[in-house]
Amino acid sequence: MSIRRPLSGPIGFNAQHSPMGAFMSFTCGNPGTKGGIGLQIGQPADQEVFIGLIDGDRYADATLKCLPFYVGAASNAAEAFMVEQAGPSEANVRPDAEPFAENEIKRSYGWATDSWEAGDLTFTVFSPFGPIPDPSKSSDRDMRDALRPAVVAQLIIDNTKGTKPKTGIFALNHSRPGPRMITDDLGGSARVGFAFRREAGVAAEVVDITGNGASDKPHAFGFMRWSATDGIREKFNPVHLLGSCPGIGFEVPAGKRYAMTLAIGSYLEAPVTTGLSGKYLYTRYYTDLTDVLRSTLDAAAKVIEKSDALDAKLEAATLSDDQKFLIAHATHSYYGSTQLLEIDKQPFWVVNEGEYCMMNTLDLSVDHVFWELDHNPWVVKNLLDNFVSHYSYTDKVKVYKDAGVSVHSFDHDPSQPPPPPDAAQLSRAYETAPGGISFCHDMGAHNNFAPKGRSSYELANLTSTFSYMTVEQLCNWTLTAACYLAKTRDTSWLKKNKKIVEEVLESFVNRGGEVGFAQFDSDKTAGGQEITTYDSLDHSLAQTRNNVYMAVKCWASYRALNLLFRDLGDKKAAQKAQELAEKVAGFVADQAVDGVLPAIFEKDNPGYNSRILPAVEGCVYPYYFAKTGYAGIKPEEVYASAAEKRMYDALKLHTEKLLLDPEKRSVFADGGIKLSSTSNNSWMSKISIFLDVTRRVFGLNANPAVAEVIKKADAAHVTWQAVGSAYWACCDQIVSGEGKASRYYPRIITSALWID
Repeated sequence: MSIRRPLSGPIGFNAQHSPMGAFMSFTCGNPGTKGGIGLQIGQPADQEVFIGLIDGDRYADATLKCLPFYVGAASNAAEAFMVEQAGPSEANVRPDAEPFAENEIKRSYGWATDSWEAGDLTFTVFSPFGPIPDPSKSSDRDMRDALRPAVVAQLIIDNTKGTKPKTGIFALNHSRPGPRMITDDLGGSARVGFAFRREAGVAAEVVDITGNGASDKPHAFGFMRWSATDGIREKFNPVHLLGSCPGIGFEVPAGKRYAMTLAIGSYLEAPVTTGLSGKYLYTRYYTDLTDVLRSTLDAAAKVIEKSDALDAKLEAATLSDDQKFLIAHATHSYYGSTQLLEIDKQPFWVVNEGEYCMMNTLDLSVDHVFWELDHNPWVVKNLLDNFVSHYSYTDKVKVYKDAGVSVHSFDHDPSQPPPPPDAAQLSRAYETAPGGISFCHDMGAHNNFAPKGRSSYELANLTSTFSYMTVEQLCNWTLTAACYLAKTRDTSWLKKNKKIVEEVLESFVNRGGEVGFAQFDSDKTAGGQEITTYDSLDHSLAQTRNNVYMAVKCWASYRALNLLFRDLGDKKAAQKAQELAEKVAGFVADQAVDGVLPAIFEKDNPGYNSRILPAVEGCVYPYYFAKTGYAGIKPEEVYASAAEKRMYDALKLHTEKLLLDPEKRSVFADGGIKLSSTSNNSWMSKISIFLDVTRRVFGLNANPAVAEVIKKADAAHVTWQAVGSAYWACCDQIVSGEGKASRYYPRIITSALWID
């Protein structure tokens, strides 16, 4: 096991510890709250987690000291059975445990590990990640290793300096009935386990790691009562099948150091989705929960070794400690949302949208794409194909009969309901014109696939949150497809989708008007208007039409289409896409006022006076095309045309001026990045992309003043996560330093762009 440096900042935050593709997390870390094993939910689970030790044998009259991952004295489940008894034994147990104080605990947090040290106790969770093999090309053994729906943990009790035994325990107090002890064969008589019905469980074995010669052959013991304390100490009936708190313990003699290795896993065998009936792909390779837990204990040494290697890799990166923390935290939460299903005997990749559990939200997928292409490109192809097959649609665009003022979107607290539809917008008359293909916002929610051609999110007659994102998602599918080609050069896939790519270009043209980008709303919105992924922000980012963020993203999409048509051998379409890219670039450059760009290119819109940093977001894609060699040019040659060079210069100056603004309208008081000058809602995933463009595309970190702003921002962003979002693990939407929405979220994996 590698030596890990303790965190120097806040340590009381939750983290998700998850296998790949199982939509399962073991969550803990936030003092005084519940966590444990959560399946298919967008929040921490509801178990009290007891990880602790007794200074004595299991029956000693000594305090059980635990890491503070529980609410307090456990609610007494026995009271439901003991109505009138005066002082029943289990109703009068001492408080369940005494927590270690914060100053007694050290925490180390790595890319694939999370470790706490308190006194003679060390507890570590190992959740390695890596490529998920393509099932169509891989052996069952490789798939079994990759998709094992479990993580490994280890509880070490060091009694080498002690003069009497110590007892270590791991227990989960459930708020729902259903815990049981595992009586199946876990791979040896020394292994002990407990489970929650057939769904999830823990198995353990104990080894002597004293390392001073002859080793003991210790055994773990199981218990299940209504509290951890009672379960450990009960001599005659340690297992009561009505109990709510199963656990595993082990005694460590004086002079010894023992480690209890834990397999924490899940197994859902029946179909878990509706609409499209799907079950977990891992059920092809595992027979039941016992098989999962047994296999995990067998593989524990390799899991620990792989986790240590990943920690070492991130530690060696030329990044600050703050940046490393953010990447590690993001990775933990990303995998907690992943779900690999089998539908119609074919794999079906899903990333759930954090607390909302929307499935494959396309405006998140385009942000995840860089990470997924680095690890398992086949899931990106799977995603693209499933959007085409199930979640694409054709629309028309609205041409208004008047030249009325654009509807103003509202900045609102994302934890509150959105504002009502805009009355003036609902009554505006319009005609329709050809639109074209686009793609749904998502594929459904909470394991319920939406009907074909529909999302769970989008509704008509709205002007902000829950409206349609037609142009946004058209860009997102296009950019994801081009990134996939950039990484894989899979021209056979491209040729199969030639018609779709042609329809995509036509759709962009129909929506672009005279300037080439996002001039018309989809008729799907009826009396509403289209929005962007920044749905809960104000007028500066929520509106699609004439938005600088969308303009640059459409420019990037045209550059993507130029490359796709090049590979299809369609020189005419490739040239058309490039001409449109230059047209949009020139238009964007022309909008600059005093060195900065308006958020909305409409002078009668309040967004005209807003300034947004995501104006530069689209620049990340052509940089990727060049960096991978797909574009056939160097990154610095992306902006070769005169119009694109002018846009580049305008965006770079815009970024520099906003970051160094004397009034600090683009940074919060704590130094964190403020995406919009007129909104206090800032998104960590998008900040990560912005910072990557600032450093790599514009090279602005060479400016000491900008570098100092970024350094302070990184530190503030750590506090946003570790303090402002402590219960919710990794959080995206931060309002004035506090996690307000998009919690338990995968999207912040964009921070991994910083690793080169």
